[in-house]
Amino acid sequence: MPFSTAVPAAATPDRSTSPLTALAAFALVALLSLLVLLPAPAIAETPRSVSVTDTDTTGTVDPEILEGRLAEVDFRREVDLAVLVLDVTDYGFEESQDTALNDAVLAHARDAAPELLAPDGDHWADGTVIIALDPENRFVGTYAGEDVKLDDDGFEAVQDAMRDDAADGDWEGSLQAGVDKYADLLDRPWWQHPATLVVGLVALGGAAVTALSFIGRRRAARRRVDESLPRLEDVLARRRLTDAAARSLPAESVYAQAALADHETYSTKIDEATQLRTQLPTPQERSWAWGLKGPERTLSRDFENVVVYLDDIDDDIIGTNDLLHRLGDWRAAWERELAPLQDSIDSIDSALEDGEDVSPEEAAAAADLREMGGDVTQEMQTLTSQLEADQIDPDSALRRLDTLTTELSAAVAALQRLRISHLAADDEEAEVMRDASWDADLEHEEQGYRSVRGRRHALNAAASGGSGGSSGSSGSGGFWHLSPLLWYSTWHAEADSDLEAHRNPSSSGGSTSGYSASSGGFSGAGSSSRF
Repeated sequence: MPFSTAVPAAATPDRSTSPLTALAAFALVALLSLLVLLPAPAIAETPRSVSVTDTDTTGTVDPEILEGRLAEVDFRREVDLAVLVLDVTDYGFEESQDTALNDAVLAHARDAAPELLAPDGDHWADGTVIIALDPENRFVGTYAGEDVKLDDDGFEAVQDAMRDDAADGDWEGSLQAGVDKYADLLDRPWWQHPATLVVGLVALGGAAVTALSFIGRRRAARRRVDESLPRLEDVLARRRLTDAAARSLPAESVYAQAALADHETYSTKIDEATQLRTQLPTPQERSWAWGLKGPERTLSRDFENVVVYLDDIDDDIIGTNDLLHRLGDWRAAWERELAPLQDSIDSIDSALEDGEDVSPEEAAAAADLREMGGDVTQEMQTLTSQLEADQIDPDSALRRLDTLTTELSAAVAALQRLRISHLAADDEEAEVMRDASWDADLEHEEQGYRSVRGRRHALNAAASGGSGGSSGSSGSGGFWHLSPLLWYSTWHAEADSDLEAHRNPSSSGGSTSGYSASSGGFSGAGSSSRF
């Protein structure tokens, strides 16, 4: 629809101070406050005791030298540090068992080092930190008493610190790295956490982004209003023409009924738009801050949405009347009715792409669809020629397009069932693929076809208790879509992706916590992982 040539009065320039200066001052004050409030460093404590046990007869580490080095590590409280180097198979556990090191360390404690266990036998002793390594079977592990334990992420961080040296065969370096990391993490003050500075900067950056975002939203709200006001004036100027087109729609036409329903909504929306306009200040009356508040932005969006609807639907009502009477620019309205089918024909090759994983039944159905596509193209050309030569009335031509759409929809539904039957290994997988139909429906509801045939179908579906949209329930005899093959192309991609995700759910990595049933319900803290 052409816009009015009237130029809205220019808004009074904003003269208030930009909030960026205040924002910068706030950021500086917040940063200085953070530095002032930092607490004093924590007191360092060397381990109360250090023991290094190497059950590996090949001499993986030198216990005496390593004990001397570890005795100098500063913790933030007194701990009893135990370092174990062992082979899980010596304790009867398989290398393939994820909890093998956990169980081997527990078995060692029960058999040879009961001081590592709490009196209840179900936890590690208070104050005890255990760093374990199995060089032969490539395990690293960390364990601790309840009072000095880390969270799961902390245990994993210690193992991560050990992993590189262990992979290089530097066993003593790996154990030293594990102890150093544990000492760094145990009782670490919040202000020494590497994430603290990041969080602070993110918070300050977030404040800046939020302020700028509000300013951007303010501008967007004002722009929506400024662009919608002249569009509404155009709609109101054309209202008499739109109302006249609705009154002259042929009463006997089933497609006219859809246009009349549109006109009822149009009349309601006109009232809504004029009511919303009364709540909007003129550009000259708007303060600099208008648009910052949520209700103001909501008002601008509601106003824009109703004006866009009106600006489209009045064209559709007039176009439908022109088509049904073959008046004015009726060919443009006819082309809008052909567009969904033409898009289906244009997408045949991509929608029915031949691949390795296609059953003979699917290939045959796809070949039939390609042949049908050629017939549909010829039929659309014939109908256009007949309309131009006044050899067929518009209602009959539109009904014929509906028939072609129904036939294509039925063929697509059959192809979909064949695809599901071929790929799904069981009922659950079949349901996953069928559920992908909803994603395809939602995407194509936003396709934006302005077709009176689509609006008539939606009206009939709503009246019969159906979905009320342009597509029905896929996989059933009621499946119908304005552009069936375009829909199928989207569904095909969605279904294949959903099926792959169903068959191969992402698995989480990281440490292995817990103990096997043979460990008698042991509940000590710790975990292990491989390198």
